[in-house]
Amino acid sequence: MAETVLYRCGAPTNLVCACGSVGKALNRAGVEYETRRVPAARKGRPEIVELTGQDRVPVLVDGDQVIHDSRRIREYIELKWGDRQR
Repeated sequence: MAETVLYRCGAPTNLVCACGSVGKALNRAGVEYETRRVPAARKGRPEIVELTGQDRVPVLVDGDQVIHDSRRIREYIELKWGDRQR
């Protein structure tokens, strides 16, 4: 199992949602990560609620770090891994 896990919505690409912006940032930084898609219905996301206390995605788990909110996750990625395509 990967140490870094991205919980995200079921959108099929990285083009249409905040989850995709995080996926693109991880890819640009060259981070190996596991993707876990969550149900569209928020009531079907007990794992997300357990991790963060709320039911929204994206959520990034990196070892002991749990970060939610796409902007905060992108900032974390930039600080930890940088953007290797710049």
